[in-house]
Amino acid sequence: MGGARSRGVRTVAGVMLAGLLAAACADGDVRPQAAATGTPPRTGELTWGTCPEPSEAEAQVWGAAEHRPAYARHAARLRCGTLTVPADWTAPQGRRLELAVALLPSTGDGPAEPLALNPGGPGVSGRLMPIGIASGGARALLDRYDLVGLDVRGTGRSGPATCPAAESLDAGPQSAAPTHRTARAYWNRLARAHTTCAEADPAQLASLTTTNAAHDLDALRRALRAPRLHYYGVSWGTSLGATYRTLFPTHSGRMLLESVVSPDPDLRGLLDGVTRAREQRFEHFTAWLAARSDRYGLGTTADEVRTRLLSLRERLTTRPLRTSDGTYGRVETDQYLDAEPADRAGAGAALSSLARGRAPAGDGDGKPRTAAPPLVAPFAGIALLCSQVTHAASFTEQWSAYGERRAAYPVLGATRPMFPGSGEVPGTSTCAGLPAPERPPVDPGRADGPLLLVAHRDEVITPLPWARAMRARTGGSLLVVGDGEHGGMAGGGCAERVVGFFAGEEGAAVEGGVCEP
Repeated sequence: MGGARSRGVRTVAGVMLAGLLAAACADGDVRPQAAATGTPPRTGELTWGTCPEPSEAEAQVWGAAEHRPAYARHAARLRCGTLTVPADWTAPQGRRLELAVALLPSTGDGPAEPLALNPGGPGVSGRLMPIGIASGGARALLDRYDLVGLDVRGTGRSGPATCPAAESLDAGPQSAAPTHRTARAYWNRLARAHTTCAEADPAQLASLTTTNAAHDLDALRRALRAPRLHYYGVSWGTSLGATYRTLFPTHSGRMLLESVVSPDPDLRGLLDGVTRAREQRFEHFTAWLAARSDRYGLGTTADEVRTRLLSLRERLTTRPLRTSDGTYGRVETDQYLDAEPADRAGAGAALSSLARGRAPAGDGDGKPRTAAPPLVAPFAGIALLCSQVTHAASFTEQWSAYGERRAAYPVLGATRPMFPGSGEVPGTSTCAGLPAPERPPVDPGRADGPLLLVAHRDEVITPLPWARAMRARTGGSLLVVGDGEHGGMAGGGCAERVVGFFAGEEGAAVEGGVCEP
């Protein structure tokens, strides 16, 4: 469940701003560190200090390449610090954690309130998200808000939780569909790796819950001496926001949740929902291709296109096309069939070529490209996600659900669902081997603060029905963005709706609203 930058992290070659940004970040109106007094920080204390040197990945993710002058200008004003919190909020006198915080002060003339930001993942570092927001289309948020970024516990510079054995685990070559034997073998290897890491520090793993992260947000609010906390969260950040709003309804300010995760924690239902959305997207793709039959030659009706594409896939499954540019079989065909709306032209051209027995031409063939590694803590993200889902620990159950998905969704049901709870091998789960959470996740409820839920009409990572289900639980208004992106509203053509909502403009959060970027 990706972050604020849509469609993954963009590859930026040769951008080296670490020294510039470190120098820009180091000055300024930051308060002295408490450490200088020799007194250790107390629980709930926010200690300001010198901004750490940003990594190249941090600079790339949060807009350094696209907005270099603006990025450096905002970095010069950034305030950085650490927030001390309990590892377990039910035992506040026990082990403590230090969470990395960054605040970009408002440029407005009047008093400013804090607007906390979270890019999702779970596990994506959000500390520098204020600079990414301030450098894009929603920069006017700075007119009235202090933008606050936080590395959620276990991520970024907030005591990152790692599990090298799991993170280096090789799922092996992708096949058209795994067998029970190969899926079980992968599950067992992942479960052993997770068990080893869990046993190394069980208290740390137990602390990585969305509920604890929501308590961290309220500790941040108190440390900032704010009567309420405004919030903008994307993807998994919507789960965090909904949990905060439920636990702290009187302190929840204006809240925008974009690319909303389902409020129902059942992993099986989540994977079914994603697969259903992908199947529907394929049906829309066949209609799109049929409307352009003169260009692609794959059929003049959606049914004709569907029949021809599935026949092509079966042929390439049994007799892959081997060329000097590579081999094209079932896995590659499925990638084209699963094209995002923005990639339809390239995928259509590739499928048209394959139907004629030719390899797709050039880089615009619609095949997904390898992106730069995301700014994410994989093990922490898995732990945070698995603290929010149920029915995740049994291979038997996951494999049975996978078989039912394959039967219900014949086009894409055999492929890996686009949701972080799915293991790299379809029919498995990233939660394999992790202990069940000690306490159930918080059931989202209602609060008084204004709430805007944003869904992207054709996206499949967090489908539109999930936002509708969340609204039934939490209230608020629903805005639908007419594209297939996952997140990214603050940097796209609908950014003014983000600004308008947080400015309290009438009509910015009208129920049933649509924004065409």
